[in-house]
Amino acid sequence: MILDFHTHLLDVGHWPAEWWDHVARGWAAAEPGREPAQIRDKIEAGLIDPDGSRMIADMDAAGVDAAVVLPIDWGPDFHSAKNYDVVVDHAIECQHRYPGRLIAFGGIDPRRPGAPEKVDAWLRSGQVHGLKLYPNCGWMPAAPEAMAVYEVCQAHDAPILFHTGHPLPLLDESWSRLANFMPVVEAFPKLKAVLGHAGAPCEFENALNVAVRSEAATLELSVCLWDDHNEEAELALAKRVAKAIDVIGAERILFGTDHVSGKRVRGPGFLTTLVEKFQRMPEMARASGVTISDDAMERIMGLNGVSQLSRYKWRALKDGAVQG
Repeated sequence: MILDFHTHLLDVGHWPAEWWDHVARGWAAAEPGREPAQIRDKIEAGLIDPDGSRMIADMDAAGVDAAVVLPIDWGPDFHSAKNYDVVVDHAIECQHRYPGRLIAFGGIDPRRPGAPEKVDAWLRSGQVHGLKLYPNCGWMPAAPEAMAVYEVCQAHDAPILFHTGHPLPLLDESWSRLANFMPVVEAFPKLKAVLGHAGAPCEFENALNVAVRSEAATLELSVCLWDDHNEEAELALAKRVAKAIDVIGAERILFGTDHVSGKRVRGPGFLTTLVEKFQRMPEMARASGVTISDDAMERIMGLNGVSQLSRYKWRALKDGAVQG
């Protein structure tokens, strides 16, 4: 069973104007004579996958059984053509189109009026199975309005995947530093707090320290390993993961890739390459002088994600894979 706990499916209008302006300025600055307006309105087409078919094709090629789809609400300081409700509805529609393959989360900025009530309604609907939160859009993880959202998720036994580590350009890294999550896990020790990216690239140890202070927090490994990372990077991550297994247990580590299925986002074979790199982690661990068992890796690659998604209506195991 391979369950990718960190993917993004975009459609037109999901990301804000500020992002497209930023990308266009970067493109123009790369070569004299270019103007942002030459590319500004062409960028979005390379990111979107309106019906999820590219995501499914990538998953099929890589042998990924299921993937969590994480909508992002950029919050009130950014200006998207479509609001967060529409973005979450798109994830739900793709989930319906590919039952058992795509698993929809919600995404909302806790500063939104009525955010706890909206999250409660999503989770009660049975169509949303967790929450994606992005503090770097301008809020502290321990802010009162955020704590109110966590209370709802804990009551539903629903996971929250937090962005940690380096954010997208335009956003301030300081909001998602791991120290900011200590008050969260201390106030909600049983909360399924998924530390997205495990603090990559620089805060893996701090992410592990946060997980130690919690009864339920997990480390999600997307961006800790990239498709173009060399063997040295693989060896280094294997050592970190082996330590995390010793400290918090293999059951609290999740495989994820941060895959985005638009045609111009990730390179050809991105998902397949990452799956292969993660699957050989026990071998890399041995080469590093540490141990990651095949059983532990099987849990990390998928079974732990299944356990996180207790609200999702999984069918019985079939041919080694959980069916939705």
